[in-house]
Amino acid sequence: MASEESPDAVTYINCFEVPAGREEAFLALWTEVNAYMRTKPGFISHRLHRATQPDARYRFINIPQWESAKAFADAHDDGFRKLVQQPAWREFTSTGQLVEVVDEGHV
Repeated sequence: MASEESPDAVTYINCFEVPAGREEAFLALWTEVNAYMRTKPGFISHRLHRATQPDARYRFINIPQWESAKAFADAHDDGFRKLVQQPAWREFTSTGQLVEVVDEGHV
């Protein structure tokens, strides 16, 4: 659990709408942005999930963890904006939210 590593740790959940047949194009762009973000101070980890149903609204969900909300905010700098403002990103809309763990269970 991220909060065991740091009491200030946060998670961002970012859901991407990716048209059928455009997965490879999305993954190429996402890989570029992810490589950039991994170099930023405070980055802990990420998990990229793909929907198992081809007609799902959100085909990919990225879940990175950051040491703090400040580290997350600081990482979204001019370099990040330059990457995600590329015209190719326009077809891949996303909805995201910064969250913290309030309950966790394991078997």
